[in-house]
Amino acid sequence: MSSAVLVLAIVAAMDPVRIGIVALLISRPRPMRNLLVFWLGGITAGIGAALVVLLLLRDLMFSVMRDVGSAVSSPIVAHIQVAIGVLAMVIAALIAARFLARQRAPVPVIRGQSSVLVLEPNTTTRSSRLAIRGQLEGGSLVVAFVAGVALATPPVEYLTAIIAILTSRAAAAAQVSAALMFTLVAFTVVEIPLISYLATPAKTLAVVLRLDDWVSTRRQAILAVVVGAVGVLLAVSGMGNA
Repeated sequence: MSSAVLVLAIVAAMDPVRIGIVALLISRPRPMRNLLVFWLGGITAGIGAALVVLLLLRDLMFSVMRDVGSAVSSPIVAHIQVAIGVLAMVIAALIAARFLARQRAPVPVIRGQSSVLVLEPNTTTRSSRLAIRGQLEGGSLVVAFVAGVALATPPVEYLTAIIAILTSRAAAAAQVSAALMFTLVAFTVVEIPLISYLATPAKTLAVVLRLDDWVSTRRQAILAVVVGAVGVLLAVSGMGNA
């Protein structure tokens, strides 16, 4: 259980939107307060949702998982799983091919009397990457807290982690601890800059901005890896149940 939850949390931590918000908050006035409030919003929502599911909705979740499990064991569903898995791998391959094509696509640039070919830069502005960045520009602590709450439970990673925790049949305390670990690791992109900024604010800002650029320019590649991995898992699971 712990290993699966940790891997999912690391994937969630690389969310481009979350990294972009961290870069923006550090560059705004009162960066420490904004980062701390953003982190508190995420921790509160992540742990709160886990407690509700693991302690209050435990029986309901087990009932839903049993129904889904019995449906998945059907041979027809197994073939559907394989088909969806193959489709996901094809989509991942197309996304990867598009990413590579964009990286290699040359564009003409006129310099004086001659023209040269250069690689097309990915100059997407940060304002277009995140829909809520405009609201964060004002440095509102309320908006920072709400943004943390909204990004606390990434649908795919969080739901998968909760299912892994529930199916482990571990003690309630161990399951709550695993959920806490997921949330804390998923927000390391906030926690590390929060601590580092106390010692070296300028260097921390530079590093976070570089990470934001690196993730943003490779968003399609990251998406291709995730979609491809899900496709492989679905196809293997479907072939095992067929």
